[in-house]
Amino acid sequence: MVTIREFEPDDAEEVRRLFSEGQSQFAAGFEEDFEAYTRESLQADLSDIQRHYIVQPGSCFWVATVKESVVGMVGIQRRDSHTGELRRMGVDINRRRQGIARMLLETAEEYCRQQGYSRLCLSTVTPLVPAIHMYQASGYTQTGQGNYGSVTVLHFSKELVSDQPRSEVWQN
Repeated sequence: MVTIREFEPDDAEEVRRLFSEGQSQFAAGFEEDFEAYTRESLQADLSDIQRHYIVQPGSCFWVATVKESVVGMVGIQRRDSHTGELRRMGVDINRRRQGIARMLLETAEEYCRQQGYSRLCLSTVTPLVPAIHMYQASGYTQTGQGNYGSVTVLHFSKELVSDQPRSEVWQN
């Protein structure tokens, strides 16, 4: 059974391992760029998830666990009062295609709605074809692209609709 819960400090090593392994699985042909990106990420926000996601207002980080082992992760960082950014989505290679990424995405989207965000954005790279398909199937549209070394980076966003009922004004 998969459990989605907020990150705890004891998860840090498993999260960094999962991130590193996930990056290496899609690096074929782009090894130098993926290695540089992995190094930078491990030294930046993944060096202190608590500081970059948990204590920052409007930001959060979750892990997916199976029998206490971390098998997935995702973070949200506040961009501005209306926009959250999806960060660090990843699922263990042995647990993919089981709906875990969708569960993490739904958790992140619901959190963003609760924060009052009307938009969620993300970036991913072209070698991550399954992720791109999931984002598109979940209502994300491509808003631009750039490069990280020789890798093409795609930018996506989704307008979030509040699940709260809206009152309607009736005129007689």
